[in-house]
Amino acid sequence: MTIHNHQVLSVRPDPRVVRTEAAIKHALLEQLAAGCSFSALTVSEISLAAGVTRKTFYARFGSPEQVVERIVTDLFDEIIRTIDDDMLRLPLLDNSLAMMVFRAYDEHQGVLAPLVRYCPVNLFVGPVSTIAGQLLERAIKVNKAPPMDEARQAYLVATIASIVHGVVSVWVKRGFSESPEQVASFVDELLTDGIQRIVLSATKGWITG
Repeated sequence: MTIHNHQVLSVRPDPRVVRTEAAIKHALLEQLAAGCSFSALTVSEISLAAGVTRKTFYARFGSPEQVVERIVTDLFDEIIRTIDDDMLRLPLLDNSLAMMVFRAYDEHQGVLAPLVRYCPVNLFVGPVSTIAGQLLERAIKVNKAPPMDEARQAYLVATIASIVHGVVSVWVKRGFSESPEQVASFVDELLTDGIQRIVLSATKGWITG
């Protein structure tokens, strides 16, 4: 089993910076969970709740929007780092990949719920599109598939990100009443066959009628 490793030799993060960023992210999530509208959130309120100054906030993040994008990116990046290359080999024989992903979502209900309920859609879909694109590139490489046409890849990534947001939004709205296994099975039936056909297709160019 091969684990895809994003790690490169780098300077170890300053623990103080890590703690500060975590405090800011936690403060924003707490404000949202308390029912505060995202559009009404201010840097001053987030900074006060995080126990930092406005200057420190701006040293780490440019805006509340960037905080949300970082939270979403960190969450989804953490999940895809647990996906080994064998799970990306096509054709998929079962829905274990979707199961693993939605079980991870289920473990992060406290993060997903306020983000989906109160934040603009683009702050969620944008980072998810980036992560989905990275995962797609890995799948193409693992399966030695032909390079994908830029347009096809853009449409596929946008479709995946939008469906993930839509499904998670409904799951949140329904209070996570369905099990992660039930939701994963639905998404697997909806997406898997189409994604496999596109990734394994020998057609490199956009198909026109």
